[in-house]
Amino acid sequence: MKTILRFPRTNDIPIRATLSALDDKFGFSSRYADVGVSTSAEVSELLAFWHPDACVVNNDSLPAKAFAAYPTVFLHRADKSDNPRHAEVSFDEKAVAETAAHHLLSLNLASYAYVPPDTGEEWSRERERHFVRILGLSGYGVMSYVHPRSRLSVPKRLSRLADWIADLPRPVGIFAANDAVAANVTAACNHRHIDIPQDVAVIGVDDNKEVCEASRPALSSIANDVIATRIETLRILERIVSGREPESRHVKIKPLGVVRRTSTLRAKKTDPAVLAACELIRKEACNGLKARDVAATFPCGRRMAEIRFRAVLGHSILDEIRAVRRERARTAVTPFRSMLCDEVAELCGYHSWSSVYRLIKPECLC
Repeated sequence: MKTILRFPRTNDIPIRATLSALDDKFGFSSRYADVGVSTSAEVSELLAFWHPDACVVNNDSLPAKAFAAYPTVFLHRADKSDNPRHAEVSFDEKAVAETAAHHLLSLNLASYAYVPPDTGEEWSRERERHFVRILGLSGYGVMSYVHPRSRLSVPKRLSRLADWIADLPRPVGIFAANDAVAANVTAACNHRHIDIPQDVAVIGVDDNKEVCEASRPALSSIANDVIATRIETLRILERIVSGREPESRHVKIKPLGVVRRTSTLRAKKTDPAVLAACELIRKEACNGLKARDVAATFPCGRRMAEIRFRAVLGHSILDEIRAVRRERARTAVTPFRSMLCDEVAELCGYHSWSSVYRLIKPECLC
């Protein structure tokens, strides 16, 4: 079995166990460098220790020349390497921006805005460019937040962001560069008592469940396909290691879609109990949640709970549970993920792949 030495951007230990099954299918075994590795000297020391057959680099601070002698795939990197042993796999930022624009435009808002991270990375600028262009073609302008250049404490930075949001025409749809930025937006709105989602609808990127579910309210997010990214990376490395030319050296992975949560759940009528129920459904629908469990959270009987729920959303509690499961299945069932049928079924809240297949008709998989 060949060894891949990976240089991650973040400590993504929770998803490594699932993705390691893909490594096995391609005949690879992964080893991980610490996220703090930042110099060519540290890279050279690790390469000399592990003697890997290939590398995967998701760290812009590491120069491509440090991997000149190794088959290497760079993830989400702005600069391109002309080394024939190197390739690049990244998210399709245009498709990400289009997904965000389509979701926010469907909410019929008065204005739209973009909030980048304070690090000014190229992928964020690309998302912003495409988002601004798409909204412009649809007849809307986009207001972009500019982070202060001076060093400010976290409370002051959030206060400044809150002041900017408060001045936006409402209701406003905010596309945040990623979930961490979106969480800052919700914190800023909460600080100024700005209502989410009625006054401000917020959507992030990455569907980081720890961040999205911990936010108040829970964050809607665009799910990027990390499994497709892993498979394309392994396919490229397999060909380069075996001395064959990869089909492409620059691969872009489209997002899976929007995972809707409370931060974009706008309705003509507001009912705190219904919003809380929707948040519970978004979180637990794929973990065996029943309609009676949701109805039990209302301060009234089940029949009245159903009436209140239908008055806001126009359908029953069970319909909403099924919709969330169907949405999860549609984002989980892709050609790439057919290699992990059992894992996908579990993600969708079912015991077997056949149950997911019945939920998603064949025509939906095209």
